[in-house]
Order: sequence, then C-alpha cells, then structure tokens
Amino acid sequence: MPGIVLAGGRSLRMGWPKALLRWPGETVSLGRHVTSTLRDAGLSPLAIVTGAHHDQIAPLFADTDVAVVYNADHDAGQLSSLQLGLRWGLAVPGAEWVLVTLVDVPAVQADTVRHLIAQARHSSALVVRPVIGASHGHPVIWRREAVHQLDQADPAVGGRSVVRALAARGRVLDVPVDDAGVLLDVDTPDEYDALRRAMTGPASES
Repeated sequence: MPGIVLAGGRSLRMGWPKALLRWPGETVSLGRHVTSTLRDAGLSPLAIVTGAHHDQIAPLFADTDVAVVYNADHDAGQLSSLQLGLRWGLAVPGAEWVLVTLVDVPAVQADTVRHLIAQARHSSALVVRPVIGASHGHPVIWRREAVHQLDQADPAVGGRSVVRALAARGRVLDVPVDDAGVLLDVDTPDEYDALRRAMTGPASES
C-alpha cells in the first residue's frame, strides 16, 4: 500500500515550514519523522507532496526512498495536493488503497497505522479513518473506487465533503484507536511547544 504525506501548505500560522520543524528530542525533521513512521508500518512506496516550500523540503529527502511530488497548483488548497498524491499512489501497479496523512499530524504511532491497514484490507469500505470517541483524525486510507469523487469536491471544503457523503452512505469505516496522535495537529508555535513538552518534558524548553 502506498503512503502519502501532504506538506504543500504555506504554514502561515506556524511562520515556518512545518515539515522542517525538529521532531522533539531528535535531530530529524517532522517530514522525515512522519515518513519514517509510515515506512516502519510497512507502507511502500512513499511520497511527500510539496508546494509552497518545495525548495526547502525537497532536500530533506534527497538521500531517501521517499519520492518528492511537487504540486504546482498548491495555492488552490489541500484538496489539490490530496488529488495529486492519490494519483501518484494509484499509479503504483496493483495499488487498490492509498494511505494519506499530514505532515502536521506527526505523533501517530506505527502500530496505529498497521492496525488501520489491516482493517482496510478486510473491509468493503471506500474510506478508512481512525476515531477516538466522536472525533476522527489521520491517517485516512482511500480505496481506488472513491478517488474519482474527489474531482467533484469543493476545493474550499476539500476531501471532508466527500468523506461525509460516503459516511452517510455507510461506506466509511471508523476504526476506534487509543492513539491520541491521530488527533494531534501542530499548526501554531503554541501547538508545537505543547508537542515538545508532551514528547520530552520540561527539559525541552531549555
């Protein structure tokens, strides 16, 4: 199953490309950390979709097996990056599912990803996503048959409208997990500081 990381946004609220932020307690970037998690979970091949900060992000992966896919239409919003990433993944021979996650949801555990993959392979759903209570998060796994519906989606809403429509038809599998990382967005400096404290404790503030 191919794995895609979306990192095409402008990171305006963070003020710095989120893919370049350091994973707490290590020297590796968030971009490298997220792709490593997908690799550890058994996903292959892997790609990161870039956009506004392509020239800064691409060198991070020059010595890896991760393909860098540039979205020239990144100003159109995240939906365009999702569509491009899914097209890349579904071009892989034999691929029927593609897992997609966000570079700013970096704390998902590899075991959680493996669990989602196993659930997808035994499901007739078109979309598989993790849930904690009433909240759903990332990564999201898309079946090939669902992807064409994204072409009709409103760019202002993105893939959420498609997932909601499929859920109303009973074609979305919500997988309960106990991994808080599936809901942990890192969009602002305060949220990044909270991630640092959660991962490494007060010493990370020094």
